[in-house]
Amino acid sequence: MKKKSIQYILLLLLGAGILSAGCKKSTIDSQYYNPEQSVTANIPALYAGLFNNSYVIPKYWNLYTLLIPVFGEYSQTAGYINGHHVYEQPTNYTANKWDNYYTSVLAPYREIQKYYGNLTSAADKRGYQVFLNTATVFFYDQTAQMIDLFGDIPYSQAGSINSNGTITPAKYDTAKSIYYAMISDLDRINTFLDTANVPVFYSNELGQYDYINGGSMLRWRQYANSLRLRLAMRISYYDEPTAKSLVMNMLSNPTQYPLVLNASDAIQINLAGNMVSTSHDIRNGFGINPFAPGYMVDSVMNPSNDPRLPFYFTTNVNGQYQGVLNTTLGSTVTSGQQNGLYSRWDSTTFTENNNFPGLILDAAEANFCIAEAYQRWGSVSAAQSAYYNGINQSILYYYTINNGSSYSGVKQPMPSGSAIAAYEAYPTVAYGSDMAGNLNKIATQKWIDFNVMQANHAWAEYRRTKLPALSFPVDPGSVSAPNPPTRLLYPGEESALNAANYQAVAAKDNITTKIFWDVK
Repeated sequence: MKKKSIQYILLLLLGAGILSAGCKKSTIDSQYYNPEQSVTANIPALYAGLFNNSYVIPKYWNLYTLLIPVFGEYSQTAGYINGHHVYEQPTNYTANKWDNYYTSVLAPYREIQKYYGNLTSAADKRGYQVFLNTATVFFYDQTAQMIDLFGDIPYSQAGSINSNGTITPAKYDTAKSIYYAMISDLDRINTFLDTANVPVFYSNELGQYDYINGGSMLRWRQYANSLRLRLAMRISYYDEPTAKSLVMNMLSNPTQYPLVLNASDAIQINLAGNMVSTSHDIRNGFGINPFAPGYMVDSVMNPSNDPRLPFYFTTNVNGQYQGVLNTTLGSTVTSGQQNGLYSRWDSTTFTENNNFPGLILDAAEANFCIAEAYQRWGSVSAAQSAYYNGINQSILYYYTINNGSSYSGVKQPMPSGSAIAAYEAYPTVAYGSDMAGNLNKIATQKWIDFNVMQANHAWAEYRRTKLPALSFPVDPGSVSAPNPPTRLLYPGEESALNAANYQAVAAKDNITTKIFWDVK
């Protein structure tokens, strides 16, 4: 196959919604095999490659262009300078996120599906079924995040060149239909993993290539169920009866539906070997905005003496924690920075820690989801227990990250029991008897736990609950985005290269259209 033919096919793929325009040729080359070279692939190799994603592992590009300066601003989990055009989307970078999903998540997943479908050996069909199902959990996680950002997306027909060798312009599936299908299928996957009897050969292969859960069926079930819990709570204000039914069924059957409840159970990619950055990815990623967020530090964490403060932030020149408020002008921030008045994200835990894992889902989030569910639909005492466990697991998790850092900086001691108890007794933290107040406390603690490293989830949860009650000053200097958006815009090339299908969603393609679950 000649080079021009390859380029022509890639252009067709762009128009099919399989790739997105905006990908550089180097990006495309890295995602597809050169047919003039000898290459081999198999399910285990494709499976491992699916997880090695720069939008999961804390890499420079995602941190620097999107997670911190965009989602960190929209969720106020990053300190940022107030100025003109602050809410406007960097469309080149949001398009990179779109491209990454289709080239580095959906495409290899479709390849796994294709390879599995083409297996002729009954033993391979049985053995590699566990690869397909666990890959599906990760794929659903990444797909849900795309929906939370963009809304409707090309899905069921996307990746047709990978799955069947044909080029089909990909229609946009509705966000709701994909969400509900994933919630249902995650239940099936949990049941499959519970009863799967994987032959030793395939189990050993899974342990070798699975660098999320090391081949553990229990941990994959915990991931699948905790993801299902997250998605169910995401739709819980849109469709409360459905969410309540499935969540309370899960919580009533803990053996059948194991969840991520302890810090040591966190679903994450622990960096090792060539996955550990040697080019200071995380330092450079924080370089654009290393400042502590003002409201989180000044109004929430500092007054209550939150035990996570020394894990999260440095003190300023006066030995105090002080963030950058989103009402602070650039000239003031510059002066304050020069005089050492602002706290920064801690170097040992975050900015110099090349061991910071690719965090996917932690125990605190699951516990806070449980607390919200019980508060709204069940036992208040059970809600309180899950709430405090969420706080404790968050503290323990970030203590572990801090003390496992690759950086030779100060390792903080685990907060004492009395310090944690005092924090949990503080009026703005202590669980009470008022439903609205308790829901605000649950949402606030989840927001603190997400912090800037999971700012995309913090933004989604803020849109879902409108909690904590964040204040965003209007930007009079922007005509297109005077206020924060409620979704990301589709890449501009979609209207040209997937024109017919784009027309079905064109009316929704603005910054004020809400994701279907955003109804409060």
